[in-house]
Amino acid sequence: MSLSREKIEGLAPDQASLSAALKLIKPAAWPVLAANAGASILWGECQGSGATPYRVVVTPGDTGYKCTCPSRKFPCKHVLAVLWMCVDKPERFQSSTPPQWVEEWSARRRPGTARPQGRPQPEDNTPKPAPSLDAALNAGPAVEKPLDAKAAARADALRKRVRDEREVSVLAGVDELDLWIFDQLGQGMASFAGRAPQAVRAVSQRLVDAKAGGLAAYLDRLSAELFRVAEAERADTAIERLAIVTLIASAYRRQDHLPPLLREDVRRAAGWVQKREDLLADATAPRVESTWIVAANISEVQPGKIRRLETWLINAAPVEGAPRVGLLVDFVPVSGGAYGFAFELGETLNGEIVFYPSMAPLRGLLATRKAAAASAPWPQMHAGLPSAMDEFATRLGSLPWLEQWPLLVSGVEFRTAGKGLFALADATGAAIPVDGAQVNALTPMLGLGGLAVLLLWNGRQARVLAVESPIGSWHEDA
Repeated sequence: MSLSREKIEGLAPDQASLSAALKLIKPAAWPVLAANAGASILWGECQGSGATPYRVVVTPGDTGYKCTCPSRKFPCKHVLAVLWMCVDKPERFQSSTPPQWVEEWSARRRPGTARPQGRPQPEDNTPKPAPSLDAALNAGPAVEKPLDAKAAARADALRKRVRDEREVSVLAGVDELDLWIFDQLGQGMASFAGRAPQAVRAVSQRLVDAKAGGLAAYLDRLSAELFRVAEAERADTAIERLAIVTLIASAYRRQDHLPPLLREDVRRAAGWVQKREDLLADATAPRVESTWIVAANISEVQPGKIRRLETWLINAAPVEGAPRVGLLVDFVPVSGGAYGFAFELGETLNGEIVFYPSMAPLRGLLATRKAAAASAPWPQMHAGLPSAMDEFATRLGSLPWLEQWPLLVSGVEFRTAGKGLFALADATGAAIPVDGAQVNALTPMLGLGGLAVLLLWNGRQARVLAVESPIGSWHEDA
């Protein structure tokens, strides 16, 4: 049976899903929209509210599909939009060779095993109108009525009041944090690690209540970090981390006297968030259009049952002064079950990243995305470790609470550094320790010379994100 409007209506979970799909049927929402020869497989990338686009692939013949969005409706609005455009706007699909992620999905599935539609059955057996494309079109997009001058003024005043109230709340939380740190010092830092879980949990909750979630998250990480370091180092680690929190708190009180970029960093560290639309509209935000290499995908479950998804990108053609590495971050609920990254490891893409204003720009949003790029070599990087360490020192000097920084280094190799320990060393004899949790994964490259490495350096040890070696590429995929 060929794809038809009636078939799409039968797949839709509800009318709301079709109405949501209608909003996506516009070229600007799909930087990539393509089909193979014969249009037996369609795929696209839809820019949502996150840092990375959602990837959609469908087979019109049997309506098989997959989308990387966290929606719990099946099919989601992105899949419905692709199917809808296949019927009404087939000319939008550019004929192309399926990329690797599409080929892999197609190879794993069996034809005719499309996921069943997700339309819920009413508990009271009350008949409900079937989803209809025409109904979605007739309803059209909701049109917001322009506010009159008085209503607009009231809305602006309300936003300002809410913002001012949060400022007062955060400052109160910062004051309470100072008292808590003073109390911990009074009890003695030698015993802090033992009482940290309970003590940190209490103050973190108070900071969350004060709308200073960034500081709360920093303290939560401290509690976990103390039990990853040797017992003899825990007191020193705690003192160092609490000193950094104190520095952020002090800077927050003086934010109006700080340079604009440092002020943005301070507010972000405290928990203020810049919305996607605000960042994209920010004329001062650094924008870098280039070819990017997907170096690593990292998943981490955070407090609150939220999964943080990190995609690390290498700028393959950096210009002087532009960021050489970019970080895209998305968040999905753990309850959503299976999750997927937007890009495959080693993939190359062309696009523009808008970076959050910072003294050390790193995290950003993928603002525009062009067609898939041909593979690209890694850019020129630090030849050895000393100059890489100098870069870290420079970044740390501009942003004193910087926890880690990505470094690109060439001409290095992995060496053993004791039982179960590795070091990354260069030809001069300079060496830095490697995260012990990565020893098994990196063992095949032990002793290979001339490696190019992307690593995260925190001042103590390196976490390796990607390696280019004579025997091939390696990427972190945690």
